[in-house]
Amino acid sequence: MRKLGWAVLALFLTPLLSPLIGSAEAQTRNEMSQLKHELQALREEVETKNTLVKRMQQRLEALETKMQVEIQRPVDEKLKVMKEEIKTEMAAKAESPKLLGGQVFFKGGYARMDSPRSNSLLTAQDNPDDRNGFNVGAGLDLPLMTIFNSTLLGEIYVEYIQTQHTTGDSSAKVETPPDKVLAEGKGLENILTVGIAPKFRFDNLGSIRPWLAPYRPWIIPVGLTFNVNTPVNKAITNISIGGVTGIGIERLFWNNRLSLGIDARYYWGPDIPDENLKHLTTSGYVGINF
Repeated sequence: MRKLGWAVLALFLTPLLSPLIGSAEAQTRNEMSQLKHELQALREEVETKNTLVKRMQQRLEALETKMQVEIQRPVDEKLKVMKEEIKTEMAAKAESPKLLGGQVFFKGGYARMDSPRSNSLLTAQDNPDDRNGFNVGAGLDLPLMTIFNSTLLGEIYVEYIQTQHTTGDSSAKVETPPDKVLAEGKGLENILTVGIAPKFRFDNLGSIRPWLAPYRPWIIPVGLTFNVNTPVNKAITNISIGGVTGIGIERLFWNNRLSLGIDARYYWGPDIPDENLKHLTTSGYVGINF
């Protein structure tokens, strides 16, 4: 009887509880479906991130490979250039013997007297106030010793200076018989100088800046000169001694065998009677090095 009663009660309550049971089941299914969607989305996101990480890893490896290649290439190129330079330098040294540091030079340029030459005995200047002229010369530089990577030279040179044109002195013609005229017609007023001087040449500019290596400035502190001037002056003295001071700079060419340079020199000393031979010269010169 008791079991029968429970069965009757269940049959009676089933229509009333079935909506509640169906609603709970549907809610559970919806939650499970939503959870599946979230898990699927999370799985796709993880796969996307893994793919992105792989791409970044591949890109990083490619960049590392490229950097190694780019770094190694300049090193190889520099080594190749250095090897070529060393080969060229060794070939040049093998082809040409070592230079001793001396030079033979030929020069020419402008000359200006401190005072016009107007005291000649036998001639008269075309322009008594003219002080300008030109000079030509040649010389030899002999290396004496090396000081602080520079060279002390001994210079021996000859220089000709022409100041102006002259004409025969009319007073000399009048006082002298016609067959014994000393100065007739046109002539030249000039000075011949033989000089000996120490010359200090700076050969180490390349240690300051590499592009300065071909340039060699020099200085003559003081030197001795022997001067022959013509026409003679009123005291009939045409030989005198004096001094010279000079500066200059040259540039090396053609495997250091050739030099092109400029210089300025001032010649001074005691004046001969009635004549002032002090003068300045500025010249360009070509030097052949040995």
